[in-house]
Amino acid sequence: MKKRQLALSLGAIVGGTFLYQASAEASASTVQVKAGDTLWSLSTKYHTTVEALKSVNKLSSNTIHIGQTLSIPSASISQPSNKEEKPSAPATGSTYKVQSGDTLWKVATRFNMSVEELKRLNALSSNIIYINQTLKVNGSNSASTPTTSKPAETPSKDANGTYKVQRGDSLSKIASTFHMSVSELKQINRLTSNTIYVNQQLKVSKSSQTTTPTTKPSTSTPSTSNGTLNVSQMISDAKRYIGVPYKWGGTTPSGFDCSGFIYYVTKQQISTTRYTTAGYWSVSTPVSNPQPGDLVFFNTYSSGPTHMGIYLGNRQFIHAGSSTGVTIASLDNSYWSKRYLGAKRFPK
Repeated sequence: MKKRQLALSLGAIVGGTFLYQASAEASASTVQVKAGDTLWSLSTKYHTTVEALKSVNKLSSNTIHIGQTLSIPSASISQPSNKEEKPSAPATGSTYKVQSGDTLWKVATRFNMSVEELKRLNALSSNIIYINQTLKVNGSNSASTPTTSKPAETPSKDANGTYKVQRGDSLSKIASTFHMSVSELKQINRLTSNTIYVNQQLKVSKSSQTTTPTTKPSTSTPSTSNGTLNVSQMISDAKRYIGVPYKWGGTTPSGFDCSGFIYYVTKQQISTTRYTTAGYWSVSTPVSNPQPGDLVFFNTYSSGPTHMGIYLGNRQFIHAGSSTGVTIASLDNSYWSKRYLGAKRFPK
């Protein structure tokens, strides 16, 4: 009888341990929505994407509810971490193995690429990646001789005192080349971080520095003293930042809001002012048939224009969405079609 009781006790202990481990494993892959949570905040916290969260939870919209239990994609870490992992060296000089906590945006930034370039190079149709997945990161589909073995090209600036960022460049390298300090280079280019991007135009001459404009949103007449906007270049520049996260008031590639995204893209070509969405609406000219490069406006949360994007053609537009970051959407989408106010042409 005692042996039987002992066996039952051991079974209960083992069974309890098993149930505890199973429960712990389940809790590591799910999260309960709390007040203030959004798909975007959860995707950031658990190092995944809004699209991945919606896909794994079979959500058809960005709406979530307090107390709702959401599954976290297996490629995401179960708990948020502030520890920054350094990227492993590419295995062949052209590939990178995905680590826990990686996202396409994080990998692209590490290797001076855009998310769009990284997805195209790896034939990815979504932003979902997996731990230990091998990604090509050198911009070439075939193995090539390491860049360091090629004769070095002498960096040069154009007649306007600007330099186009090349793959492998850093602020320190560029500053040294043009006999400047990193702080001077950041100051004349109004950079708030050390992140730069391939093909980005940087001022490298102190004489090319203009009076620092106010960052306060304005509704005054825009300045286009540096020339006119090239629409093809404008759209190309905009697409380079697909995947950049949303940040309220953000005007840099570390995070954009909708009007800050327009401001950053247009200022790559012309001297302009930081407008609010209402400001862009006020200074732009209405058009009945939008063309690529025109601005499209929406009413999302209060009266008047509260959101905007750049029209690409074929009823598509690119914008910085609060739950998606920079992405391409359709005017025919049920959400946007109901909120569409019209298109306007920004003075070019």
